[in-house]
Amino acid sequence: MGRTSGLVAASLSIGTVVLTGCVSNTEKPETFPATVTVVGNAEQTDPQTGQCIIAAVPIAPNDTVLIHGESAAASARSVLEVDTVERNADGTGVCTYVAHFDAVPANQRHYTITVSSSAPYARTFESPAFHAGEIEDGATFYLHEFPPGTDPSGIGDGDRVGTP
Repeated sequence: MGRTSGLVAASLSIGTVVLTGCVSNTEKPETFPATVTVVGNAEQTDPQTGQCIIAAVPIAPNDTVLIHGESAAASARSVLEVDTVERNADGTGVCTYVAHFDAVPANQRHYTITVSSSAPYARTFESPAFHAGEIEDGATFYLHEFPPGTDPSGIGDGDRVGTP
């Protein structure tokens, strides 16, 4: 009986060594931190709550921001935080939000940013492609309904513009 239990113990310890070796060979994907600024020309602003209506879409703090890479698994999620809400006398204005990402998957050539309102049935804004360096350096995504270059306020002319 003593020999049998010795063989079992030896087999279990060898199996443990093999499994430990497999686990330690797992590679961790590279990531980088990023901050994205989201700016929108608003039809309505509420500086007290931070909510702004941009192209008929309510945008507010804690709305979801996603960064998507080229591969399906390369994405990161964050939420909007109010930076500034500038309100004009007529209630319109410019709203600026930031979203901080701890771990954006690296090694992607292009990224797309999506801003999703938490309001029911609201549309989302999706950016044109940003280069990896733009995301790493702090991309700015402009939300409004005007095509690039036609915004009468001049905000976002020539920059990344998202439409709902």
